[in-house]
Amino acid sequence: MDNNQTVRANLKTLFSPLKIGTKEAKNRIVSTAHAVAWDNGTGIINERHVRYHERKAAGGAGIIMTFGSASVYEESAASYGSVSLWNEENEPLLKELAERVHAHGSLIMSQATHMGRRAGSSISGRPIQAPSAIPEGVHRETPHVLRTEEIAPIVESFADAAARLERCGWDGIEITSFAGHLIEQFWSPALNHRTDRYGGDFAGRMRFSIEVIQAVREAVSSDFIIGFRMTGDPKTDVLGLDHEDMLEIARTLDHLGCIDMFGISGGTGATYSAQAAVVPGDTFARGTFNHVSGKMKEHLSVPVLAAGRNLDPSQAEKALTNEDCDLVGMTRAIIADPDMPQLAQKGEFSRIRPCIACTEGCIGRLYMGMPVLCTVNPAMADDSLDHIPPAQHQRKIAIVGGGPAGMEAARVSAIRGHEVHLLESTDKLGGKVYFAAMASERPHYGRHIKWLEQELNRLNVNVHLNKKGTSDNVLQLNPDAVVLATGSNPRNFEANDLNPRYVTDVELLDSQVSINADSKVIVYDREGKFRGGSIAHFAAEAGASQVEIATPLWSISEDLDEMQKPELYRLLSEKNVTMSPNKHLVKTRDGIPVLKDKWTDRKRIIEKDEMIILIGYEEGDNRLFNQLTSAAPDREIELIGDAVSPRRLHDAISEGTRVGILL
Repeated sequence: MDNNQTVRANLKTLFSPLKIGTKEAKNRIVSTAHAVAWDNGTGIINERHVRYHERKAAGGAGIIMTFGSASVYEESAASYGSVSLWNEENEPLLKELAERVHAHGSLIMSQATHMGRRAGSSISGRPIQAPSAIPEGVHRETPHVLRTEEIAPIVESFADAAARLERCGWDGIEITSFAGHLIEQFWSPALNHRTDRYGGDFAGRMRFSIEVIQAVREAVSSDFIIGFRMTGDPKTDVLGLDHEDMLEIARTLDHLGCIDMFGISGGTGATYSAQAAVVPGDTFARGTFNHVSGKMKEHLSVPVLAAGRNLDPSQAEKALTNEDCDLVGMTRAIIADPDMPQLAQKGEFSRIRPCIACTEGCIGRLYMGMPVLCTVNPAMADDSLDHIPPAQHQRKIAIVGGGPAGMEAARVSAIRGHEVHLLESTDKLGGKVYFAAMASERPHYGRHIKWLEQELNRLNVNVHLNKKGTSDNVLQLNPDAVVLATGSNPRNFEANDLNPRYVTDVELLDSQVSINADSKVIVYDREGKFRGGSIAHFAAEAGASQVEIATPLWSISEDLDEMQKPELYRLLSEKNVTMSPNKHLVKTRDGIPVLKDKWTDRKRIIEKDEMIILIGYEEGDNRLFNQLTSAAPDREIELIGDAVSPRRLHDAISEGTRVGILL
């Protein structure tokens, strides 16, 4: 049996076709709907949207679902960069997008929704709408209570959106209640206090969703797929609905005979912790809601899609053969590598760029009001980086620094055909990411580094470990160009006071500093992202008797997105880590470190037996750049990544890609 036959046998179900309604998906891999916020707040799609979804179809996904939380109703305030399906200005590119996706043999559907109280009026100025005047725990805005006569136009808007999509050549629509949108709000006895026909008992609370589904079915042909996305487990009791209630709701909708497929996941937008489960990060188990979709599948008559941390083809195949689902949502895996389906089908698993489940680039940015990108795949946000042209002339490239920026520059340069030499002063590749991956709450964080290592080996990059990046060592190679990815170095708390009590998180992770049951640790974090909270949790797990995380910011991990912060706070709380925001780390005239309250003169002396870990005290290491430009002024030298300035992992990888293409 050759390799392709082996793959077909091992992934037989994943790459088998599936009939959905009257149409057929060529395989079971689905890129589920998600917003990208590339519309500049207009709700109008553009060529960038079209290329993005076409690229995923070209990579081999069976179904491309687009436009997460796409708005069907003009009077509803949308958010999260959602596309306006109600706007006829979108029709020309809707038609083109459908044609370009179909050219690759994939089906295309769009999510459609009214967000209800889940939206916000701050940008649109329009009041949000809901069944009752109950604010959401996350957005906290009191909605306008929909009058009975205001509901019919919303129902009609769903039907109009479906008709528009079919008119533009699309295969289907995915109506959604998921993540706490308006339909789910009507279902909830805790949120729906209505006394008209849309409230009260189960039948009343179901009425709105039933009217929407039936109106959509009447507005389109029998060939048009109607999907329905919902939570199978809200992960909170705030809705007054548990997984058994959601099953009853799904069965009721299934019995209408209008729905062709269900999409099942978990969580809801009602609380911070339940919202984090909507797009589960690395603290959640792989396939975290597969058992929920499996339970639903037992009772439903149409295909069921499972979504939630199905990260690789083998896991997806197992979900299918276990009968947890009929289709597998692999959205973030496809964002990380849109060619994942094709590579898997060819058996080239080691070449699949892995998703590291960090949420920092995709959903996390969206929830912070920024356009989506991917930490490990810069081409997701800038598709010019997806095309790596062969070099016109082979050159010798010396790259100093084996962190993610240097490794990516080496990978891209080697793909182009250059002779590449990578110098790393330690005995391992990965830089600071290697150590960050040691944190228990981020088990997948280092997968991208391992992938880069495999790629460098496959591409015959000359990797020189334990080779310091000195001017002499670089120039001995006689390179045509030099890339310096020398990273960043800790910056002393005070330039003239090298107090040994101040250590870095890397020193702790690298076992240069040890922790035991007598250790007392203070993490002082002026960065305000994941790193400070992560090392505080690490210290607590390592057995420190006392751990405190202090910051001068308003809150701990102030700039961490809402999808990561709830889980990080949970971990810190479970380990009894003391959280102390609004504190400055200063020294008295006698050189004694103290935590000083920002708003008062209250100070707490940090005792001599307390270890202080500094986060956010780094500066780019460009010493070698200065040496080389002096020693070899005619040599082409590029400075990238944290060596320029310490930033996000995405920026380091993106700069590595860019410089590799330009060399």
